[in-house]
Amino acid sequence: MHMTTLKLKDFIKSVLIDELGAMIDQHPYISFIMMGIGIEFLGKCINTTLNSWNIRGRSGPDFKNAIRSIPSLQKYKPYLTTYDLYGSFRCGLAHTAAPKYSITLSSKEQMGHLNEGNGRLNLKVEDFYNDFKLACEHVMNITYPAGDKMNQDFLQVPGSAFNSGTNNVTEITSNFDPFSGTTSNSSAASGTTAHNEFRE
Repeated sequence: MHMTTLKLKDFIKSVLIDELGAMIDQHPYISFIMMGIGIEFLGKCINTTLNSWNIRGRSGPDFKNAIRSIPSLQKYKPYLTTYDLYGSFRCGLAHTAAPKYSITLSSKEQMGHLNEGNGRLNLKVEDFYNDFKLACEHVMNITYPAGDKMNQDFLQVPGSAFNSGTNNVTEITSNFDPFSGTTSNSSAASGTTAHNEFRE
């Protein structure tokens, strides 16, 4: 069976930016879960001293490394301490699918981003995603040393392209072709395909 291999930057663009971005409006809660895990992932990406993705005990340091080091996330640095952003947000969502008491989550017009009150900090998904997307782009634009894990193959999936999911509203499915570096959007209704270059 043919396997499609993705590099890290292709994975970040296709999944953490495009696919996650398509979820924000319809699935804001799941989007928060993915961004909490994604911030930790970005922290692993920029740590050039790590040669493996699966070192035990790295979740906290990698999450905090991303917050402290990536420009668009640095505004959240004070909340690592005041609201235990790692434990309350990332770990709460990753382990129990709910943030701990000190964090609330909102979307659309429910509550503003970074509002504080009654001992709680609110995160608004649209604003949080904008910062997360900038963080992804920052990580993609770094030049990594030869032999760094960021320059190695990251993910293999069966088939000739990487299917990054279907938008249930438009029924459009995106596929990444690693050989040409393009994505194609296929409409289930019309059978049409549009190609968009996205590779750096």
